[in-house]
Amino acid sequence: MKHTILLFALLPLLPSPPSQSQDEELTARDLTERLQRRSDMIDDAIAGFEQHVTFGYSNIEQTFTGTLTFKKPNRYRIESEAQTIVTDGTTVWAYSAASKQVIIDRYKENQNSISPEQFLLNLPSAYYVSLLGGEKGAVGRTYQLKLVPKDDRSFVRSVKLWVEAGSWTIRKVLITDVNETETRYTVNNLKLNSNVREKEFTFTPPPDTEVVDLR
Repeated sequence: MKHTILLFALLPLLPSPPSQSQDEELTARDLTERLQRRSDMIDDAIAGFEQHVTFGYSNIEQTFTGTLTFKKPNRYRIESEAQTIVTDGTTVWAYSAASKQVIIDRYKENQNSISPEQFLLNLPSAYYVSLLGGEKGAVGRTYQLKLVPKDDRSFVRSVKLWVEAGSWTIRKVLITDVNETETRYTVNNLKLNSNVREKEFTFTPPPDTEVVDLR
C-alpha cells in the first residue's frame, strides 16, 4: 500500500510564468517554493500512471498501470492491476481482487510515511531537501531534487524528483525504501481541477469479498 500511495508525488503542478530565466541557476529552496505554490492551486486531479518496482533483495521487477483520482483534503482513489485503495479522509479501503479481500482502517496522517497531502504540501518541513543539479535535454532544462526524511524511523530512505523548468512539472519520481526497494512513477493523461465527484472516494466491496475491519 505504501508504494501505491507514493505515486501522488508525480502530480504535475500548474504552470505560471517563471520569475527568472530558465538558464539561471536555482536553489533547492527556489524549487520547493515553486512546487508549493503550484500545489496550492490544485483542488483535484485525475491521471493515468505507471509504477515500476525493483525489489531490493531479489531484484525482481514488477510494472503496474492504473488510474489516480485525488481531491483536497485527504481524499483519493488509486486503481491499478494489483489493488484499489480508496479514502474519504476518514476511512481507508484497500482491496485486492486476486485475494478477494478488502482491509478497512481509519485514515491516519503520519509524517513518517508519504500520503498525497503530506508529499505535496509539507515537502519542506518533513524532509531535508537538496539540489543535485540541473541539466539541459531535448525538452529543456530539468532539475533533480533529493529528499531525505528528517525522522530516521521513516520507511522511506530517500526520494528523487525530476522537475522541468518553466512549467515546474515533476516528470519522474524515484523512491528508495529501507529494504532497498526502488519504486519509479510516471504520470500521463492528467486532468486538473475538473470538479471530481465525492462518490469517487467511497468503496463498496464486490460480493463474496472477505472484509477485514481494523477500525
